[in-house]
Amino acid sequence: MDKKSYYQTISARIQSLKEGFPGLRQKPDEHVFTVLCVKSNFFKNPSLSFTEADIDNFLVDSVKDGGVDALFSDPNSETNNLIICQSKYYENITFDAVRDAVAKMILFYKGMDRGEYETVNEKVQRRFLSLNAEIGEESKVCFVFYTSAPKNGIREDRIRKLLDEHGLNSVNYEIQLYFGEDVLDEIKESESRRPSVESGKIEIDKANNALVYNDDAVIVNASAFSIKELYATYSTSLLSRNLRYFIKKRDIDASINETISKCPDTFWFKNNGLTIICDDFYVDGKQVKLQNFSIVNGGQTTTLLHKSKDINKGNDLYLPCKIIRTIGENEDDKNLFSLEIAKATNSQKAIKQIDLKSNAPEQVRFGNEMRNVGIFYQTKRGEEIPRDYREDYKNTDLVEVGKLCLAGIFQLPGSSRSKPSTLYLEKYYIPVFNGDQMQICSLVKELLYIDSYYKKTFITKFDKAKENSPNAAEIIPFAHNARTICISFVALASRFYYKNIKSSDLKTIFDHVNQDKAYDDYYYDIFKELDDRNFFIPKKVFECKDKYDEILYKLFEVIISSGRRYYSVKKESDSTLNESNFLKRDSNYFAILKSDWENIETKINEVFGSIG
Repeated sequence: MDKKSYYQTISARIQSLKEGFPGLRQKPDEHVFTVLCVKSNFFKNPSLSFTEADIDNFLVDSVKDGGVDALFSDPNSETNNLIICQSKYYENITFDAVRDAVAKMILFYKGMDRGEYETVNEKVQRRFLSLNAEIGEESKVCFVFYTSAPKNGIREDRIRKLLDEHGLNSVNYEIQLYFGEDVLDEIKESESRRPSVESGKIEIDKANNALVYNDDAVIVNASAFSIKELYATYSTSLLSRNLRYFIKKRDIDASINETISKCPDTFWFKNNGLTIICDDFYVDGKQVKLQNFSIVNGGQTTTLLHKSKDINKGNDLYLPCKIIRTIGENEDDKNLFSLEIAKATNSQKAIKQIDLKSNAPEQVRFGNEMRNVGIFYQTKRGEEIPRDYREDYKNTDLVEVGKLCLAGIFQLPGSSRSKPSTLYLEKYYIPVFNGDQMQICSLVKELLYIDSYYKKTFITKFDKAKENSPNAAEIIPFAHNARTICISFVALASRFYYKNIKSSDLKTIFDHVNQDKAYDDYYYDIFKELDDRNFFIPKKVFECKDKYDEILYKLFEVIISSGRRYYSVKKESDSTLNESNFLKRDSNYFAILKSDWENIETKINEVFGSIG
C-alpha cells in the first residue's frame, strides 16, 4: 500500500466506526482514531465488551489530561497491565514528535504515581487511581503510541531508550509504537478473527514426501507461502488451539526475519517449525488436506511469515511441520490431548500458567457448572459471549475467578491484585476447580456481582458522598485502592456472622499477624474450610438487588473507614508508603481487622442482623 493511502484508509475506518457507535458521531476524528486503535489492538477478542460506556471510561482526551488520550487495563492480560495511550492522527510525523509524545506519557505516569493529582482533571485523576490500584508486582505499565502517519525510517530503538533515561526498567515498563502500517495490520487482523478453522490445505516440497507415524501423524516440509496464504485467509483463527496468540518479542522476531530475508536456505535448520493438530488429514500429492485444525506451536513463525515481504509465490522456502490427528474417545480426552501437545511443543517463549490450564478437562466441567448457576465461563480465548450473558457480572474466565477466589475464599486481597498467579499453586487451584464445583460456582456468582458493584456503582457513589469531607484527600484515594479488601471483607463478615469462621479462628489469626509464614501455618486451614456455605448474603437478598447493594455499601464503608485510619497511622512513620503499595500486602489487611475488631464486629452484627 502506498504510504499516502494509510491516512485515507484509516480515515475511512474512522467514519465506519462513527456509524457503528452513534455517541462518536460528534467527536473529532482524532478522538475516534484513538478509539479505533484501542479497539483494533486490545479488543480483538470477540468476547470482550466494547460498548459506548467502555469507550467513555477509557477515553480521557480533554483539557488538563496530562498528555494522555486513553487509560485502561489490558483486557488480554491476567496481571492487570496498565495501558497509557496517546495518538496522533497525522498524515506525516517526525521523530521528535513521537519522542516528545512518549516522554510526556512517562512524565504523566511518574507524576501521578507521586500523587501529583492536581495537575490533571478529575476524570483522569479518578481513572488513574482506580487502574493504578490494580497494578501488582507481576504487572506492566505500557506506554502505547499510535499514529496514522507512516514510519518513514523513524528509529524505534532510540525512542525506547526513554525508559532508561527516566529510570524505568524494561521488566515492568514497556513502550509500544504503532505507525500507520502497524495500525492497518491491527485493524485487518481484528476484522478477520473467527472462532475456528474447519478445513484447509498446505503445500509440501515433493509429492507424497511425508514421514508417517502409525497413521496418526506425519512430518512434512511445508511451504512458507502456503502458510502465509492460510494466515491471510483465517488470521488468528488459525491459532485457535494455540496456548497464545502472537506476542511481539523484538529479539526473536528480528532473528526470524533476518533468516527469512538473508539466509532463507538455512531457515529449515534454524526454525523449530510448526505443529498442527486436526480431526483428520490426508496427503494428496503435493498437498496435505486438513479438517478442523489449528496450529498449536509455531504461532510466532506463522505470523512473521505472513508479515514478510520476502515470502511470495516466486520466492518460497520450506520449514518442518508436524501434523497430528487428535486422539480421544470424548471431548475431555481430545481437549486434554490437544493441551498436552501444545504444552510439550511450545518452548520458544515462556508459557503462562493460564495458558496451560485453559483447555484442561476440569476447566470444561467448571464452565458447565457455571452455566448451571447462570454464568457464562469462557474456557477458551475468542469464545463469543451469548447475548443473555453480556452483563459484566454474568460472564467470566479463569483469571477473574482465580482473583476473586483468592480474595473472597482464601482471604488474600493483596495477592489477588499483586500476584494473581498464586492461584495456580495446587493448594488453591484444586479446591476451586477440582473440589465441590457446585458450591464454588454459587459463591463465584456472588463474588462477580460484588466486584461489579464496587467498580460500576460503589466507587462513584462513594466519591460523591465524600468529595466535600475534611479527609477527602485521604479517604478517596484509599477507597480507590480498596477493591480487593472490600471483596475479602464481605466474605469474611458473612462467614463470621454465619459461624463458618469462629471467634477462636480470629484469635489465631490476630495472634500471628505479620509473622513470617503465618498464612501457611495458621490461616490457610481456617479459610479453605467452607463447610456447607453456598452464599455470602442470603439468596433472598441477592434477588433484591437494591437491598443487596445497600448491604454491600455498608460493609465496604466499614473496612474502608477502619483501613484508612490504620493506614494513616502507618504513613506517619513511613513517608514512602502510599495506598497502593500498602494494600498489596495481605498482612496489612489482617492488621486492619485486628486494629479495629471490636468496632468491626459490632458493624457486622448490625448489617447482617438487619437482614432478618
